[in-house]
Amino acid sequence: MMFREAKLVALAVFHTFLLAICAANGNQTCRPSSCGDIQNISYPFRLKGDPSWCGDSEYELVCENNRTMVNLNLGKYYVADINYNHSTIRVVDPGVEKGNCLSTPPYFLTREISHYYGIYYLELTGMTSTAVLMNCDQPVSEGSYIPITPCNATSSSSQAYVYALVGGESMEVGDIKYSCTISRTIITQFLKPGNLSMSDLQEKLLLGLELSFLSFRCKSECRVKGLYCHMNYGSHTVQCFNPGYSLKIFFSNLLYIIRYLLGVDYFIQSKAY
Repeated sequence: MMFREAKLVALAVFHTFLLAICAANGNQTCRPSSCGDIQNISYPFRLKGDPSWCGDSEYELVCENNRTMVNLNLGKYYVADINYNHSTIRVVDPGVEKGNCLSTPPYFLTREISHYYGIYYLELTGMTSTAVLMNCDQPVSEGSYIPITPCNATSSSSQAYVYALVGGESMEVGDIKYSCTISRTIITQFLKPGNLSMSDLQEKLLLGLELSFLSFRCKSECRVKGLYCHMNYGSHTVQCFNPGYSLKIFFSNLLYIIRYLLGVDYFIQSKAY
């Protein structure tokens, strides 16, 4: 009788233990979070206030006024889209507004800082354009100069002629042919120069820019295994490789080039004949 009771007690304890394990696993399940238009905030991202075990703390987003925001090293930006297949996040400056004037908020992403914005990377080559905003003393009739009506114009600057000049990632100050004062440079998604209007520039600013978070894949897929990582931003892929193996290939190729330049192989073959 006592053995039977002991057996029942043991089964009850074991059952309680299993329920506790199931409850613990259930509590640590991370469901996608949402805020405004962003309905699938999932790993590696997390929304502030999510359980501590969900997502990576470096990729924490915040929800403000029903808008998803991300903190970059320049300030906060709206999150317009997250593409998990390409490992990209599209961000928009919160100061950009659609209207009859061009808003120039203080946090535009610029080339002068870096391609890197904390844990994110901005691919410039072939993907973006540079827009130079300038104040000119005289009107400019050249078609590449886009007339701009700034939203933050003051009475003291209302007589100035404001223009934007759009070029590729390699546009330089020397491209500005007139005696105009540069106010700032900004980056947009690619704009084909020629026959552009202020609304074209504004539309690109409202679309924002795509930043890559491939560095997270490098960390989670390669570096945790002690491997090096190569990121291909064009194909949105990462490749892990062994540093020793890479050096072996490098020195093997280097030895081949040296032997070819010195004619060692040809000298050996000629001696053989």
